[in-house]
Amino acid sequence: MSEISLRRGLASDIDFCMTTERLPGYDVLTACWTEVEHLRALELADTRYLVGGYAAGPLFGFAIVERVNDPHEGAKLKRIAVTQPAVGFGVPFLRAVIGWVFESTAAPRLWLDVFVHNARARHVYRKVGMREDGLLRQAYVQPNGERVDRVIMSVLRTEWS
Repeated sequence: MSEISLRRGLASDIDFCMTTERLPGYDVLTACWTEVEHLRALELADTRYLVGGYAAGPLFGFAIVERVNDPHEGAKLKRIAVTQPAVGFGVPFLRAVIGWVFESTAAPRLWLDVFVHNARARHVYRKVGMREDGLLRQAYVQPNGERVDRVIMSVLRTEWS
């Protein structure tokens, strides 16, 4: 595999983000925003969209990082999604995103919340060095109306190498 190419997302990348987060099965793994919601988030001073793929190739994933200027809680990985799960892109892409956060911001930590039932994502997050910090009980309503738990995970700048 070649190296991950990561760049800041643009308004022209929103269609890619929306298509990716709407892939089959993702409805119970991540939220989906409308185009207006994505464009509003893209305009926020403390939010960054990152898109990536392999050098000189098509895009394979995107990430939304919020609160990049928060000196207390740190940056939040709001969403990360790839076009082809389980083919070896997700881990290096996530590492590239974490690297970007600690190289490009002063964030003391990067944190996220993930559905308890999303075992694949939790495995990937642990694989790159994130730790489980706590549980948010029944903290999200799925499209079918079911309330589900979320796990908070993080990695500290001092832990990242």
